[in-house]
Amino acid sequence: MLKTNLKLAVRNIFRNKLYSVINVVGLSVASAFCILVYLYVKNEQSFDRFHQDQAQLFRVEETAFNTGMLDEKPKKNFFSFMMKDAEEKNMIVTPPVLAIDLKRTFPDIEAAIRLMPVYEELVRTGNQYFSEKGNIVYADDSFFKVFNFPLLIGDPATALSTQNTIVISERLAEKYFGKQNPVGKVISFPNENKVLFTIGAVAKNFPANSSLQFDMVIPMKSDPDYNERIANGLNTYSEPLVLKLRAGTNVNKFRQKLDAFAMTYFKEQVKEAQKRDSKNKVPDTHLFLRSFADAHYNQSGPWGHYTDLKNIYQLVCLTAIILFIACLNYILLTLTSTVSRSQDVGVRKTIGAARIQIVLQYYVETQLLAFVSVIVGLLIATVCLPFFSQLTGTALQLSYFSSGEILSLLFILAIVLGLVAGVYPAFAMSGLKPLNVLRSFSAFKLNPVLSKGLVVVQFSICVILIISSLVMNRQIRYINTTSMGFDKDQVVILQSPFQWSDKQKTIALKNQLYHFTTIDPSMQGMTSTSFSFSGGDSNGFLINGQKTMLRALNVDYNYFSFNKIPIVKGRSFEKEISSDSIRMSIPDLQKNQKASLALRNVIVNQTLYNMLGRPQLDVINQDMGGVIVGVCQDYHMDDLTQKIAPAYHFINANNTRVFWLKIRAGQNIPKAMNKIKNTWNQLTGNLPFSYTFMDDEVAKSYEAYLRWMTTITTSCVLAIIIACLGLFGLSGLTTLNRTKEIGIRKVLGASVGNLFLLLNRGTLILATLSFIVAAPIAFYLVHQWLDNFAYRINPDWALFTTAGIIAMLTAVAAVSYHTLKAAKGNPVDSLRSE
Repeated sequence: MLKTNLKLAVRNIFRNKLYSVINVVGLSVASAFCILVYLYVKNEQSFDRFHQDQAQLFRVEETAFNTGMLDEKPKKNFFSFMMKDAEEKNMIVTPPVLAIDLKRTFPDIEAAIRLMPVYEELVRTGNQYFSEKGNIVYADDSFFKVFNFPLLIGDPATALSTQNTIVISERLAEKYFGKQNPVGKVISFPNENKVLFTIGAVAKNFPANSSLQFDMVIPMKSDPDYNERIANGLNTYSEPLVLKLRAGTNVNKFRQKLDAFAMTYFKEQVKEAQKRDSKNKVPDTHLFLRSFADAHYNQSGPWGHYTDLKNIYQLVCLTAIILFIACLNYILLTLTSTVSRSQDVGVRKTIGAARIQIVLQYYVETQLLAFVSVIVGLLIATVCLPFFSQLTGTALQLSYFSSGEILSLLFILAIVLGLVAGVYPAFAMSGLKPLNVLRSFSAFKLNPVLSKGLVVVQFSICVILIISSLVMNRQIRYINTTSMGFDKDQVVILQSPFQWSDKQKTIALKNQLYHFTTIDPSMQGMTSTSFSFSGGDSNGFLINGQKTMLRALNVDYNYFSFNKIPIVKGRSFEKEISSDSIRMSIPDLQKNQKASLALRNVIVNQTLYNMLGRPQLDVINQDMGGVIVGVCQDYHMDDLTQKIAPAYHFINANNTRVFWLKIRAGQNIPKAMNKIKNTWNQLTGNLPFSYTFMDDEVAKSYEAYLRWMTTITTSCVLAIIIACLGLFGLSGLTTLNRTKEIGIRKVLGASVGNLFLLLNRGTLILATLSFIVAAPIAFYLVHQWLDNFAYRINPDWALFTTAGIIAMLTAVAAVSYHTLKAAKGNPVDSLRSE
């Protein structure tokens, strides 16, 4: 029987070529999207799970400092019930001394690994200089013993045991030394007091699914400031901490012991905070453990890789929706195309065919199409994989997955598609009454009520996606055009290649660049800081009795005028006032220091000024531990997803190592950059020239949202295309059922235009009903997404109207083929022996 059903299925597929091609296109596109999302989700799930003892690895987190924002708790969203603790925002940067004290206190801890990434470092090998960004880390000597990063050369147990012995990746080994053996070679960091390091081992490049991505690992104790950071105790927070617990440790009991330890360990800090604000209860400080393999799902930062679980769930939902729409389309198209085959059903049932045989015949045909569609979908997914990888910001390759895993996915997907899409049409056709079908050999007229209901469901989904896409595009356009509160256009960011090693060279370079910007007509000016966009240090202060993180921004005298940031109260910094750049002494506050103190003249932003209770200027402020001389207008130091953080500015001219150069408006940018580069080479002796533009740095902070907007837009287009295939089928069903009516109306004088409007009226009604159903759902969902932004648009009626018009026009376009064909047809053909 199976052989016979396969022959019938193949014959019917080729007999109805148009509908078969449309079905395969719809199902294969949906299958391709499903395959791509599956690969992406599996890749994200694989992060940090390759370590042999990953079940014993945990990241240490501390109760988050108050950042001064009005809303610290994560906002509830549609997927909150599935997020568990992924939305918690704790401090993952810990005091260096904490690792030592924990290991001394708890025998359950086998190893404690501190990780202190270096943002940028100048590396010297022989007479060559290289600028490395974000790929260097100071780590404890057990790094390669705990983490399974294989060494191509060297012993993991001793790779970092010597203070001045480092490990580099094979990528850096080839970059620095070509094909030579790098072990034993000497490199140095001119910015780190010119300490010489010997390469003791070469590590295999860290796998792509590792949250930790480093090309150079340096012993923690080699950091020149290590002893100072240890001596500062709990006043210095500088590195994430990963613990490896001994095998067999009861993790839940250890968590309880760790929390009890925290209550005592941070007791003095809490007491001091209570003294400062006896009216309010100061919360205790807690320590938490998070599984290292799950750390990349958590929003706390900074961490190497972040997987947004909301995006994962949304992608899975989008996949289910697109598959659902494709299956509904198959049902609609199958019912439409099988109207002409209803007589076959009648004949087969008359000669004794059982209902199950009819069901199997139609189901086998659907399942065959499903297998073909999944295979075609795999080909489409393979072709689209580079684009999808770019879209999601990953480096996906089919080679990452075994052939068995891929084949299992394809088989399960095909079976699911066959069952969902094929069962209803098979039972619907098998339920036809032979007498009704064969009476006068007329074509059986299917009732389209169910089909119309399915179209409303799928087109409502499309309207939701259209509205979501329009809202995302408008929000991204809004954040790209909204003023940041400072002038970011055509500002070039350079960083001193000398860093901390030679402050005199940095100062000389800064002064020479200042001079260059004053004499070159293409340049408008320059200022210097210790940070770039979204940068600056964060120090913990006791504000109103709470631990509060304040952004500490080391700037130059002309910082506010350069960036066109108004001073709304008090004054700006002035070179003529020596106290603006001198560190002060406040013995009473420094005596029992349990929090950061500015110990300088400072300019605060409006947010911090209001948080402090709008205090008097030019006197010592007890909370700040310094003198507030001015208040600047609020401006965005981060992207618009975050509220403006409380911040203070101070002058420490010897440490402003980041240079902001502004190119004058209307100048040729490439020519201006060539001038800057030539000047840089002359002043630094051809040291690496690395730069960014401020507006690029701002735009980069929105990359994740831009990728997600593109994902939604792409999904929207796919869903609409597939849904239009369903409307195409429904249009065919409607015109088939009204063939005789159309012929009679044409005989009576109805024009093509009148018939077109008559036949499309139902489509317009369905599109309108879909919009009514979709609008409130879309309103809720887009507001959930917009809650990610501290500054956002307010979707108005015009946006929803635009989405409705797009939906209407799309629906009409989808049904025009059948309606125009029927309206232009010869009425004689439609009235002949119907």
